[in-house]
Amino acid sequence: MIRIGLDARLLAYRREGIARYILELAARLPRVIDDPEIRLLIFQSRKDPNARVAAPNTRTVYVWTPPHHRWEQRTWPLEVAIRRVSLLHSPDFIPPFSGSFHRVITIHDLHFLKYPDFMTMESRRYYAGQIEKAVRLADHIIAVSQTTRADLMAYFGLPSDRVSVVYEGASEVYRPLPSETIEEALGRLGLKPGYILFVGTWEPRKNLPMLLRAYARLLDRRPEAPPLVLAGRRGWLYQEILEWPHRLHITDRLRWVEGPDDLTLAALYNGAAFLVFPSLYEGFGLPALEAMACGTPVIVSDRGALPEVVGDAGLILPAEEESRWTEAMEALLEDAEARERMRRKGQERAALFSWDRAAAETWAIYRRVLGR
Repeated sequence: MIRIGLDARLLAYRREGIARYILELAARLPRVIDDPEIRLLIFQSRKDPNARVAAPNTRTVYVWTPPHHRWEQRTWPLEVAIRRVSLLHSPDFIPPFSGSFHRVITIHDLHFLKYPDFMTMESRRYYAGQIEKAVRLADHIIAVSQTTRADLMAYFGLPSDRVSVVYEGASEVYRPLPSETIEEALGRLGLKPGYILFVGTWEPRKNLPMLLRAYARLLDRRPEAPPLVLAGRRGWLYQEILEWPHRLHITDRLRWVEGPDDLTLAALYNGAAFLVFPSLYEGFGLPALEAMACGTPVIVSDRGALPEVVGDAGLILPAEEESRWTEAMEALLEDAEARERMRRKGQERAALFSWDRAAAETWAIYRRVLGR
């Protein structure tokens, strides 16, 4: 029996971003692994005791070592070694540095190298201090976009055959919903359809101060404009972001929705006039894809992989040109026909991305690394 391990320890601490990637792969890999000699081991934290996958070729293994811990490289390799895996996939890209098994890592972006000031010192130390060793040890590297692949090759001089692009997808929960479902979910939040929506972690990289200034200008030009809803969670260095609404005197026009679950977030996408996502850098940009899958028009920045994901289905604006964002929001609020065109094109674009395809392509990489 050949054992493949998937590091899912992060699921004990969060559900978005890399954790979403892990959840979707863990659910789909058992369906695409068609080799009877392969057993998939899902490594989960003991703080997350619920088995998430039930399949004959899959087993959940509970481990002690937390992710991102200072002792991780001492204890985590031992926990992997005693399970006798032939290959370990590290979706958070830092694998055990010791142990005689193959390593596949997924690198979602290089924001810790491109924008180090947007992170805490501790987080910079963890990621930037270990990436070169992780890249050197990996048998194969998965990048979630051509943008991330190009960044990796530029920073580390990697040969093209060591890095494969496997695009992410939108979870099945993100789809057009019946109006009564939307209204019921929004009613619990005290919202009515037609607001402007941002989805993402509240941290400097997401460029929220610019968005808040652009929205304040929109209110100056159009006082009856709908509220701006910001759904997500507090991230690195979020305190200054929360000061901006007071400086701009727009606190009463904002709604902060912290930690929405999938069903609530799907309803938020569905109820929005459009999504605004002005991030300064994204290795992929799941909120844009999820919004398009729900039939929600999107306005995104021209940074990172966002143009690659959105294509011609949304509006793409310079990340820091505040006036352009104000003008685009105002124009889209006034143009129902444009919103309808973007809704249709967005759904067509989102259909090109699939977690089932991501799982199949990931399994193909495992096979190649194992020589099967």
